[in-house]
Amino acid sequence: MEVVQHSLEQSLCNSAIEYAKHAGVLIGDRLGNMGKVEQKKNASDLVTEVDKLSEDYIRHKIQTEYPKHWILSEEDCGQADSYETFKSHKTGYGWIVDPIDGTTNFIHGIPHFAVSIAVVKDGEPIIGVVYNPMTDELYSARKSFGAYRNGQRIHVGDESVLAEAVVATGFQASDFKAGSRVVKQIDALAGKSRNIRMLGAASLDLCFIASGRITGFWHEGLNPWDTAAGILILAEAGGNSTDKEGNPYFLFHDSLVASNGKIHDEFLKTIKP
Repeated sequence: MEVVQHSLEQSLCNSAIEYAKHAGVLIGDRLGNMGKVEQKKNASDLVTEVDKLSEDYIRHKIQTEYPKHWILSEEDCGQADSYETFKSHKTGYGWIVDPIDGTTNFIHGIPHFAVSIAVVKDGEPIIGVVYNPMTDELYSARKSFGAYRNGQRIHVGDESVLAEAVVATGFQASDFKAGSRVVKQIDALAGKSRNIRMLGAASLDLCFIASGRITGFWHEGLNPWDTAAGILILAEAGGNSTDKEGNPYFLFHDSLVASNGKIHDEFLKTIKP
C-alpha cells in the first residue's frame, strides 16, 4: 500500500511540475499582450485574461488526468469564502491553484510572479510547486522529501537575530492605505531588521525564505491559493510558519508569519500590535 501511495504521489508531483511549466509558457508568451484587465475588489486587486487562460489550462489537465480530485483555485473561487470552500473539500486528494500569483507585477512587466500549485491530502499540503516563468526558477517540494529549486536542494538561511534579517510583507488590497496595520508593523521593524521588501507575490516570498534569499515574511488576508504550495516548500527547507499569535499555520488562517525559524519569536514579538 505504501509503495502504491508513494508512486501516486510522485506522479502527482511530476504532474504539478508539468502543469506549472506549461502554464508559465502560456503566461510568458502573453507578457505585454494580456488582453482585458479587470478590477475585482478595487484598483489594487486585478485579474487579466491570462490569469483565466492559465487557470483554464490547469483545471482542464487536473480534471482530465485526476477526475476524482477536487480543485480550489483563485479565479474560480476568489469571490467565495475561501475557508468554507476549503473546509467542504478537506478530505481526499485536492489541488489548490493560483494561476498567476502577483498579477499586478505581471501587468506592469515586473518579473516577479508565479504559477502556484499545491496538492493536498485530507487538508494538508503534500506537494508544492511554484514556478516563475520570467526567471525560469521552479521551486518544488514533496512532504518528507525536501525542497528544491531547479532540482537543487535548498535550505533556509542562518540568520539568528532580527537585526541580520531582510524581511518582506505585502498589503491586502483593502489595507493599502495610510495608517493601516501593515504600515504600523513596518514602522515597528524599522531599525530593528536589516531591511524590508515588498515583492508582491506571497508564494515566491515563501520560496525566497526557503532558499535563504530573505529571512521572514508576514501578511494578513491571504487565501489558501496564496500559501498552500509555498508553506510546504518552506517547511521542507527547514523554515517555520505560524499565524500572528504564534499558532501553527493552517491554510484557512487569516494571518501568516513565516521565517527561517531562528528569528521567529523575535519577529512575532516585534510585529504584534
